[in-house]
Amino acid sequence: MKKPDILRLIRLNFFKLLGAMTGLAVAILFLTLGFWRTILILVLVAGGAAAGAWLDRGQKLMDVVDRFFPGSATEQDDDEIKF
Repeated sequence: MKKPDILRLIRLNFFKLLGAMTGLAVAILFLTLGFWRTILILVLVAGGAAAGAWLDRGQKLMDVVDRFFPGSATEQDDDEIKF
């Protein structure tokens, strides 16, 4: 096969290949680290990807934090201490 044929084959089956590589990576993690450690890694990666997606949409980091933790320290007055 020539290089253009291989590139065309990859373009036609990109998501199949991506899914297979992801499945292989998760299987290797399960076998080497165990179930719970692998789940922790997957959750942290998904959270990081979600935060990155929000930031890519032009939101500032503090806007994302305020969305999850309303009434955070950014909204309080500096003179007033609340417990």
